[in-house]
Amino acid sequence: MEAYREQLHNILIEGAARLGAVDALADLVARLESLSKQIYQPCVVAVVGRVKAGKSTFINALLGEDLAKVGTTETTATINYFSYGTPELENPVICHWRGGGIECVDRAFLDELQGNDIETLRRADGIERLEYRLLNPYLERVTLVDTPGTGAVVEEHQDRTAEFLTLYSQLRERHDNETRVVQRDADAVVYLIGSSAATTTDRDFLEAFNQITGQDANPMNAVGVLSKIDLNPTLMERRHELSNKIGSQLQDTLNMIVPVSAGLHRALTVLKENDSAGLRKMAATFNQIPPALMKKMLSGESLYLGDFPDCPISVEAREILLGEMPWMVFATIASELTKHHDPMEALSSLEEMSGFGELRTALELHFFHRSDFLRSYRVITDARQALNLLRYSQLPAMEKETREPRAQLEKFVKFTDSLRSSDTLARDLHAYLLQQLETIADTAEMTRALAELDTRLSMIYHELVEYNADFTALQMMNGVPECFTEDELAELRPLLGQYGLEQERRLPQDITDPLSYVQDQQMKWRNMSWDCDESRRYVIERATARYGLIMRDLADV
Repeated sequence: MEAYREQLHNILIEGAARLGAVDALADLVARLESLSKQIYQPCVVAVVGRVKAGKSTFINALLGEDLAKVGTTETTATINYFSYGTPELENPVICHWRGGGIECVDRAFLDELQGNDIETLRRADGIERLEYRLLNPYLERVTLVDTPGTGAVVEEHQDRTAEFLTLYSQLRERHDNETRVVQRDADAVVYLIGSSAATTTDRDFLEAFNQITGQDANPMNAVGVLSKIDLNPTLMERRHELSNKIGSQLQDTLNMIVPVSAGLHRALTVLKENDSAGLRKMAATFNQIPPALMKKMLSGESLYLGDFPDCPISVEAREILLGEMPWMVFATIASELTKHHDPMEALSSLEEMSGFGELRTALELHFFHRSDFLRSYRVITDARQALNLLRYSQLPAMEKETREPRAQLEKFVKFTDSLRSSDTLARDLHAYLLQQLETIADTAEMTRALAELDTRLSMIYHELVEYNADFTALQMMNGVPECFTEDELAELRPLLGQYGLEQERRLPQDITDPLSYVQDQQMKWRNMSWDCDESRRYVIERATARYGLIMRDLADV
């Protein structure tokens, strides 16, 4: 992938240099130069969803720290960037103000952004974004962005003044727009889908999802997360069924759907501290309560904190165990502890229920390990869009605008050229007209230069698309290795780029005639594709296509 990045960087720099002499292309040149600098910056992964979908709780659970602001009621939203770096001890957060100023702020400043009173809204109105720097391994290759979310939450606020309502509405509208901009410009996106998807009709759900995404989601760089599955026991039990259903509905939009409970994951993180002392204490306490009574107590928070004469554990002790955990998270943990004699067995079950193990694997595989690809793909896509906008929209208008004055000047130049040998005034006029002609854009030359740049970008773009197709086939194959023989796996894994993208890493080292070998192998896999089950077909078709690409390269040598 490093070779692709370097090649893309050089194409953008060289393209900007060639087009830089044309004043009419100044905006495109600036865009190409900006994109060339972005290639080596960290991949940006945006977390997107509707308001109160649990985005901030999800970010905190993923990073293992309570950073993004959360609250039981709607929290005044800001865009939060989480990047790799060493934070200041006293003022760990960088506040970027809308006026252009930058200020390092402390946790007390963040606490003042909680709530929806008029003073809080005034303060938030001046903030462009907050930046958190962490020495977190996940952030070495990606920058996470916690967006405010889309869709307003209708609430009754104590403050009903005109200023409050106007400011609240303005903030909501701006945050909605900013969320869409971040989503559009990000290299990859995690879409948080609220658990309400389980209780809505398919049509309503798809309409709501399209509102979140703007119908711009792409399975190449998008993963879905079914959040807050701890809200009720039925949802927790049906989490895989529901995520599979949603995944089938959005298979052309999202790469996969993972059901998670960020609240459960964060609670387990705390309970596992000091060799799981907190979890063991909970298990030992619950084991003292008669099973029938324990089951009754877990049916509701008020019952759990009720005064039962036959309960050996005091209300105060039970309240301490509950702490600040959300009730359904606590009830889920307690229920699993009562099912297992060994707290570690319960822990294993609870961690699987939280979904974060599966989610981390998915994010590492699709985002973190592919961060260079995702950034390169987004950069080249943006460059081609800017190029095509100029070629097919602005350039024709420019050509139409300059056609008549250019033709007239060329006619005068031709006329004065016939006179300049004998007339000093004609020579001066001829030179002046040539200067004027140079000020009128030569759209024909611009068209040629832009077409050549587009050709070079298109070649890398299609190579990246082929790379992604190989990656998809690899994941499908590695997900069902039992569908392939050991010899087939030994051939396909390097062929599809598991050990490197260079041609010499895709083919066996001991072949004497690479072209003949590739032709034979392509024919072998093509013949297999006519008679195979669905789990093998895509991989076999991809192997056939990859051998075809290698054959083309060998023939060009």
